[in-house]
Amino acid sequence: MTGRLGAIDAGSNAIRVVIAELAGTELRRIEAERVPIRLGRGAFTRGELDEGVIDQAVAAFVHFRARFDAQGVTIYRAVATSAVRNASNRDVLIHRLYHEAGIELEVIEGEEEARLVRKATIQALATALPGQQPKIILDLGGGSLEVNLRTGAAWRGYSLPVGTVRLLETFGLDGAIGDAEAGMVRRYTATLMHATTDGEGGNPALGGLAAATGGNAEALAKLVGDGHPTTPSFELAALEKALPGIVGLSVDERMVKYGVKRDRAEVLGVAALVFATVARQLGISRLVAPGVGVREGVLIELAETAREERAKAEGAHDKALLTAARSFANRVDHDTTHGEHVRVLARSLFHQLRDVHGIPDDRGVLLEVAALLHDVGEVVNQRGHHKHSEYMIRWGRIPGLGDTDREIVAIMARVHRKDADRARQLIADSAIPKDLRGQVRKMTALLRVADALDTDHRSRIDQVVCTRMGDAIVLDLVVRDGPTRDDSKLLRKADLFRDELGLDLRVTVARPVATPTAEPSLA
Repeated sequence: MTGRLGAIDAGSNAIRVVIAELAGTELRRIEAERVPIRLGRGAFTRGELDEGVIDQAVAAFVHFRARFDAQGVTIYRAVATSAVRNASNRDVLIHRLYHEAGIELEVIEGEEEARLVRKATIQALATALPGQQPKIILDLGGGSLEVNLRTGAAWRGYSLPVGTVRLLETFGLDGAIGDAEAGMVRRYTATLMHATTDGEGGNPALGGLAAATGGNAEALAKLVGDGHPTTPSFELAALEKALPGIVGLSVDERMVKYGVKRDRAEVLGVAALVFATVARQLGISRLVAPGVGVREGVLIELAETAREERAKAEGAHDKALLTAARSFANRVDHDTTHGEHVRVLARSLFHQLRDVHGIPDDRGVLLEVAALLHDVGEVVNQRGHHKHSEYMIRWGRIPGLGDTDREIVAIMARVHRKDADRARQLIADSAIPKDLRGQVRKMTALLRVADALDTDHRSRIDQVVCTRMGDAIVLDLVVRDGPTRDDSKLLRKADLFRDELGLDLRVTVARPVATPTAEPSLA
């Protein structure tokens, strides 16, 4: 089961959109786009959004809506940050986006912006730099600077009005930045940074890994960084060495020298000054640029919500499907006592051995249905009942089983007996799609083991504990009526398990361990 998700970050310097697919536990990006619409143009000096910019934003969102529809996006979240947050006419934009583009725009506060960036950064660095967690995260946008500081396990988030577009327009910077203008940017930034350092001129105790996010951080990492292909970073010393050249160029000269677009060239000098100043204030010598931002944080949370909703839906579907299978067995007057016990054993094996078989979790219910009904053909004839089971499942009416799933359950019921070679042949000759046959062979291997564990149909096994020991899986069985064991019967169907999973199978058997009761306290 998959889902398409969409995230939009309407920032002050550009609008970014990403569409991703949730497949199992993986979040896979399908397409992403950055549209250079500067919502902050005039917003920080006049206090309202420019009418022409609103028109451009609406056109962009109409395009995003079309992409969402084309890609089958079912869940999205669109957020706006500093420029829209501070604009007196923001309701005009919100109203038009809703009615003309069919997208609801959410204006978030600076603290929420900082939290989303933090979430995205922590996840990105956990993958790129295992075992290293950031202690400082700086997200520089067009309207604000979000600062996340970690002390112990706690995070403190700050949103400061130190955005690149805001500073450009507030100080009238439109090209090369002179010494006096650079000094204004540095003093303004350092003054506002006092809120994050309790008025002190730095916090050496923070130390640790520091991350910088936003388009300017990524651009600076390319210009003065270490060139790392997955997790670029740049040293404060390298940035400060390059500062005179970056701030001293005109916009056109930056475009030519650094190969960046105009909207990036316009803010690059201010961004370099802000990062250099903040790094000095916080005692940072190196910044990692993980290449994530608000939209990635939004996407991660959408995926978490989608997984929760999917789990609820799958849980309801699984229960309904098992109920339908039981109803089918009742209609044909089949006693499911043995089938229910095999189902419980098979489910336990499936979940404990996830890392071994690698089958998606949503396939587990098909194994349970096959376990429940594998002997249903006995109502026709005990002899050859596995063939009758296959026929009855394939042609019986079991609501919730689609064509492919019905074929999978029918084939598993058919091959729960006989030898492994015959089982593989029947699966290969079936109508099951080729890309699913490997999963079916592995699920059949688990079903055959579970069935063999209840070979006497007495439901003696209360618990199965699976442990990998080298090249073998050990099944520690807890039985309710004695430690007698017959490995030849218990493991008589382990051949397909060994062939498909590449591991031997061993068994230990014991009675339940008595749970000690707590003695009364003498205190």
